[in-house]
Amino acid sequence: DVSVQAQVVDLLIELQKEFGLAMIFISHDLAVVRQISHRVMVLYLGRVVELAGRDAIYNEARHPYTKALIAAVPNADPTGERNRERLRLTGDLPSPLDSRAALRFMKSKLVDDADADQYKPKLVEVSPGHLVAEHDPVMGGEGLLAS
Repeated sequence: DVSVQAQVVDLLIELQKEFGLAMIFISHDLAVVRQISHRVMVLYLGRVVELAGRDAIYNEARHPYTKALIAAVPNADPTGERNRERLRLTGDLPSPLDSRAALRFMKSKLVDDADADQYKPKLVEVSPGHLVAEHDPVMGGEGLLAS
């Protein structure tokens, strides 16, 4: 229930401050992640696609998957909800067992390439402390083309 969740989150934040604790907090609830985290790591099929400070992730996301996740979080303000940019990922979710799944966001690295199975998108520092996996974001009327 939401009230118990709020109490647990408040307790974790209090313990973190009081004892100077570092925590690894794993969640699909991006609202809670925003509340409790200082740095955020976004994973796609078990691979890091973006790592940055909380504000950079939520205000300056660079990877298409991160942008789509944040766009999916409901906005409590009806005006903001109506006016915000809509992003969606097209295509089917690839199997995590497919070694080429990491290439989903890379149009320039065709999955038919001879070395595609061996290729791992590199993390690139786009600003101090903000790392993003290589990708080719394609914006269009359909949203983010990511498959």
